[in-house]
Amino acid sequence: MTEQVHRWRRFLVSLWTLFNEKNCRQNAAALTYMTLFAIVPLVTVSYAMLSLFPDFAGLQDKLQEQIFEHFVPASGREVQEYVRSFSSQAQRLTGAGVAILMVTAGFMLRNIEETFNSIWDIPSGRSGVSSFLLYWAILSLGPILLGAGVAMSTYLISQKLFLPEGGTMGLVPVVLGVLPLLLTAAAFTLLFVAVPNCRVPLRYGIVGGLVTAFAFETAKNLFGIMVARSSVQAIYGAFAFVPLFLMWVYLTWMIVLAGCVLVRMLSAYDAAAQGRRYSDVVATVVLLWEAFRKYQQGMPLRDRDISRAGITPAQWRRIREVLQRHKVFTLTDRNDYVLQRDLYSIKLSQLASWLNPAPLSSASQAALQGQPWFSELERRFNAVRDFTADQLDLTVGELFRDAASDGDEGDKGGKSRSRRGKGSTTTRKSKSKQGSDKSATESSKSKDDDKGMGSLSFLGRRNKRV
Repeated sequence: MTEQVHRWRRFLVSLWTLFNEKNCRQNAAALTYMTLFAIVPLVTVSYAMLSLFPDFAGLQDKLQEQIFEHFVPASGREVQEYVRSFSSQAQRLTGAGVAILMVTAGFMLRNIEETFNSIWDIPSGRSGVSSFLLYWAILSLGPILLGAGVAMSTYLISQKLFLPEGGTMGLVPVVLGVLPLLLTAAAFTLLFVAVPNCRVPLRYGIVGGLVTAFAFETAKNLFGIMVARSSVQAIYGAFAFVPLFLMWVYLTWMIVLAGCVLVRMLSAYDAAAQGRRYSDVVATVVLLWEAFRKYQQGMPLRDRDISRAGITPAQWRRIREVLQRHKVFTLTDRNDYVLQRDLYSIKLSQLASWLNPAPLSSASQAALQGQPWFSELERRFNAVRDFTADQLDLTVGELFRDAASDGDEGDKGGKSRSRRGKGSTTTRKSKSKQGSDKSATESSKSKDDDKGMGSLSFLGRRNKRV
C-alpha cells in the first residue's frame, strides 16, 4: 500500500511538473484570447455543416442550446444571445467573408495543434495538405456528432413522454444524465488523439477524455455556484458576463491542457512507474541499443520503445536535444526516430562529454585562477578526464558488435559445451576475438566509403553488414 501511495505521489508530482514546464497557463491565456475571435466563425461553420444534412435541418438553435447548457455555466446566457445574433449575421456574408471566417477558424485549430505538439515534444506540425484534412475533419465531423447527440437526446425525451410509465424501465433518466458526460468525453478524446502530430494510444486518450470530462463537469458546477454567490454582477452590472465568460474560457482551456498533459504522462510513464533510474550516459547507450536493434529489423524507434526501455519523459527530452544537436537521431515524417550517424564514429567518451560537460569550463577557470587551491583541483580533474577517456576509448558500434557477437557465440557454446567441454570454450573465445578484429578492420574500411553518402553503416547480426 505504501509503495502504491508513493507511486501515485510521484505520478502527480511529475504531472504537475510537466504542466508547468509546458507553460500551460500561458498557453491557456493565449487560447482564451484566440477563442474570442474564433467562437463566431466556429459556430457559423458548424451551422453550415449541419445544413448539408436534411435530417439535421432546424437543429442549429437546439445544438447551440445544448452546447451552452453543457459547456458553459448558467452565467453565460448573455454570451449565447450575442453569439446567436453574430452567427445569424455571418450566415449572410459573401464569399470573401466566408473565406475570412474559415481562415479564422483554421487559425484557432492551428494554435490548438501547436500547443498540443509542444506538450508532446513534437518540433513541427503537419504539412499543408494533412493539416487541412485534419481541420476539415474536425469542423465537419464535430458538428455532425454533436447533432447526432442532440437528436439522440430528443428521441429519448420523446420516449419518456409518450411511453407509459415503466415502459422505459427507468433507463431514460439514467441515459439522459450520462449522455452529456459521454459526449463531452468523446469530444475530448477526439481532441487528444487526433490533434497532436504523433500517434497517441487510444486507450490513454479515452482515459484522458473521461478524466477531463469529469473535471470539466465538476468545474462547471463549482463555477456556477461561485458566480451565484459572488458580487461580480453587483460590481459590473450588465457587463458582468464579459469577465465571467473570459474566466470560464480560461479555466476550460486549463482543464483541456491538463488533460493533454495527463495523456502524455500516461503514454510515457511506464518507465517512471517501474522505478528505473539511469544516468544520462547509460540511458543514451540504452536508447542507442534499442535504435540499433530496431534498425536491424528495418523499423524506427517509437515513443513506446523509449518508454519500455526505462527512460523517463524528462530524461528523454534532455537526451534527445543532445543527440539531435550532434545529428545522431533524426525525426521521420511520422515523428519516429531513426539513426542518422554511423555508430562506429561515436565513442563512449564522446557521449560522456556531450551529456556531462567538463566540470571546469573556461569561464570558471578564469574566475578561479587566483584561488590557492585551484591548481590542485585542476590537476585532479584533468587526471579524471584522462582516465575516463582511456577507459571509454570504444565506439558505440564496437560495443554493440561485441555484444551481438558474444550473444551468437554464447548460443553456439551452449550447444557445444555438452560435447566438447572446457577446451572448446577456449577455442571459441579465440575465434570470437579473431572475428571481432577482422570485423573491426572491415568496418574501418567501409566507413571511408560511406562518409560521402552519410549512410548508416554498422554491423547486423552475425557480423554481416546491413
